[in-house]
Amino acid sequence: MIVDSVDRRIFAEELAVEAGKLALSYRGRQDLDVRSKGVLDWVTEADLAAERLIRCRIGESFPLGRFLGEEEGGDVPPAGAGHVRRVVDPIDGTTCFVSGLPSWCVSIACVGESGHPFLGVIRDPEGAETFSALEGHRLTISGRGISVPKRGITEGLVGLSESGLRAWDALAGEVLIRESGGWSTSFMRDGSLATSKPVPAANRGSVAALWDLADGVLEGWSRPDQHNGQ
Repeated sequence: MIVDSVDRRIFAEELAVEAGKLALSYRGRQDLDVRSKGVLDWVTEADLAAERLIRCRIGESFPLGRFLGEEEGGDVPPAGAGHVRRVVDPIDGTTCFVSGLPSWCVSIACVGESGHPFLGVIRDPEGAETFSALEGHRLTISGRGISVPKRGITEGLVGLSESGLRAWDALAGEVLIRESGGWSTSFMRDGSLATSKPVPAANRGSVAALWDLADGVLEGWSRPDQHNGQ
């Protein structure tokens, strides 16, 4: 059984690569099964196969862990319920996948017993790159350490926000942003994996401006420390 956080990171990186290869094997199939879940929201047999692969591999290595996948669900206990939870989107960007576009990825996040996401892995199968971040170990891209310069883009105003995100949309990216020196709101701020939420994110130089714009309208926010990215 894998228990070390660094081992968890390696495991998640290798698993994301494996799932990405499986998804890629479905590309270009004329008989690909595609079903609509809503407006511009699709699920394909590739999504289901990749999620089942990930679920199986995680179950083999972490039999006591909890799992939540976009397509076939899982358990969504409240924060503090015990055991690390893996939150997975087997194909983030299914519309692009179905349309033959390269902008899709495999996303795996680990959430600790307290409800804090501490590991995020995003695999770009088309570009053959793996974006990975373990809390306290900074961001890597395909094993290469990435450092954010003290001057340049971090001093400008750079930010984004998206509403209605689900846990599998946000958690891996949240860890990547934090470990690269950026800032975002905590998806788990209400202690729930089940609810959808808006998630703003920005570079350190934008945080004060972002807060002034929000002006405390969103309930439960506290002013972030723009110097340490928290």
